[in-house]
Amino acid sequence: MEIKKIKGVIKEYDWGSLDFLPSLFKYKSNGKPQAEAWFGTHPSGEAVLEDGTLLSELIKSNPEKYLGKICIDRLGDKLPLLLKVLAIRTPLSIQCHPTREQAKAGFAKEAPLREKGVLPKDLNYQDDNQKAEVLYALTPVTAMCGFRSFEAINYNLKKLIPSAFESYFESSKDIADLFYRLYTLDVDSLKGVIDEFLANIEKSEEESTINGSYLTARGIVENVYPLYGVDPGVLMPYLLNVIHLRPGEAVYLKPTVLHAYVKGNGVELMSLSDNVLRGGLTHKKVDVPELISVMTKSASSPNICKKSTDRFLRERIETPTDDFNLLVLKSGSYDINEAVPSLILCTDGVARVGTSNDHIELKEGECCFVPSCDEEYHVRVNGKVFQAVVPETLK
Repeated sequence: MEIKKIKGVIKEYDWGSLDFLPSLFKYKSNGKPQAEAWFGTHPSGEAVLEDGTLLSELIKSNPEKYLGKICIDRLGDKLPLLLKVLAIRTPLSIQCHPTREQAKAGFAKEAPLREKGVLPKDLNYQDDNQKAEVLYALTPVTAMCGFRSFEAINYNLKKLIPSAFESYFESSKDIADLFYRLYTLDVDSLKGVIDEFLANIEKSEEESTINGSYLTARGIVENVYPLYGVDPGVLMPYLLNVIHLRPGEAVYLKPTVLHAYVKGNGVELMSLSDNVLRGGLTHKKVDVPELISVMTKSASSPNICKKSTDRFLRERIETPTDDFNLLVLKSGSYDINEAVPSLILCTDGVARVGTSNDHIELKEGECCFVPSCDEEYHVRVNGKVFQAVVPETLK
């Protein structure tokens, strides 16, 4: 059994924390925002073994050995997981992700542009896979997830932009129509809407935080307006559900649900994809027609994940997808036998992974790749680790 330690890739985005990832992964900060740590084989950020070999190259050398027949038969010869740690200092962009069918169609549609040398940052699709994801809170997390009801949105806008609502939105037929009108306002009209919005936010009695740990809708507005100014996304905290995750809670984001992580730190597991359709609060590409064609345009309730215990006594974060399973292993001993590959990340304390004859030690901030195998292996934990697993069976 060849368990391999891997080193992730740190992504520097403007919204990242200055210290959370350097503290967790034991490296010296360069003073720039450190936003994400990636563990996987996506071309945008490939993990490497201790000797510098790409994890993808190891897998390609013997796919059946490292991925196993179950994974290859269903998903091909790529590790279909992307495990991340997010360190969120300021809100991410308003965004959603495509389904597998939408991604395949969109990626194919942009093929001529890629052939002409158009840069990835100027395209909507980076690959042809869907992007489902789950975020597990390591610290208090605030996020926006899915549209509120059409009635609740109208109530909020009537209260916060009464004049603009009458001028631009009162005759909207549904959420999609209202969203389109907001996102296609000319700059001068949008500035007028936001000026009225901010004036009434200032007059409201809503607090900006809850116990200093979570941001309210007002608090989100106060955070994003100085960063993005005249941007329709500034109004989105009153169109989307604002949710608060306590440490240990998780939310599942199915493809097409509009969302934005706002504040906090967490472990994220997703399909092997980097497809993002953005809708504001960003300096990156925004394609409103494509976004509207992909996103869910009706009200939805946030999918806060339930938990269960699997047959190996691991805590399973319940997610309605066949792409991945996220498992939490707290202090204790676990004897595991499953014919699928996984990633194991230690976020607290230490862990020992392997068999009696061949094992590795993981310290806080270290990660390993566990290949598919037909023998039992053991995980001994003093602290907490996360395991990202390819499901053995379809749901």
